[in-house]
Amino acid sequence: MKKLIAVVLLGLLLCTAGAFADHPNGWGVGILGQYGGSWLGGGGLGGAALSLKVPSVPVFWGINLSFPSHAFGIGVTGDYYLIDQYLVQAAGLGWFFGIGGYVGFTSYANWNSFGFGARLPIGLSWRPVDVFEIFFDFAPSLGLLFYDSSYSGSDNVDFGGGWQGDIGLRFWF
Repeated sequence: MKKLIAVVLLGLLLCTAGAFADHPNGWGVGILGQYGGSWLGGGGLGGAALSLKVPSVPVFWGINLSFPSHAFGIGVTGDYYLIDQYLVQAAGLGWFFGIGGYVGFTSYANWNSFGFGARLPIGLSWRPVDVFEIFFDFAPSLGLLFYDSSYSGSDNVDFGGGWQGDIGLRFWF
C-alpha cells in the first residue's frame, strides 16, 4: 500500500512540474558566449553559439562555434530539462537541470577531430519580462573523440568531453 501511495504521489508531482516551469512553450532564440575546457588537459576554449528552442519539441538546441588557437570548431548540443522550475517566481528567477548530448568537429592546422557524448547542464535563468531571458549554465560532459590519420598522438580514439560554461540572452516569441 505504501508503494502505491508513493507511486501516485510521484506521478502527481511529475504532472504538476510543468505548472511551475520557468521557460515558455513558444519559440526561443538567443545568443551566448561560451568558455570551457577538456578533461584531457586542454582548457581555455572560448566561443559563441546560437540557442534555439522550437515549440512542441522539449529540447534546447545550441549551435556552437569555437576558435581555439590555430583551429576552428563547430558543434551542436541538445539538452532536455528534467527540472525547469522557478526559484522566485515573482522575480522571474528559475533554475534547470537536464541531460543532453553533443557532437562536434574541430579542424586544426595539421589534423582534424570528431567527438560526441553526453552532458549534464545545470543553470540559472532570469526572465525580467516574459519575452526576454538571461541565463547562465554549466555542463560537464563525457564522450569519445576520434582523430584523423594525420594526428601525431599515440591513439586515434580517446575519451573526450570536459566542461562548458555559457552566459546568454534569449528572446521568446
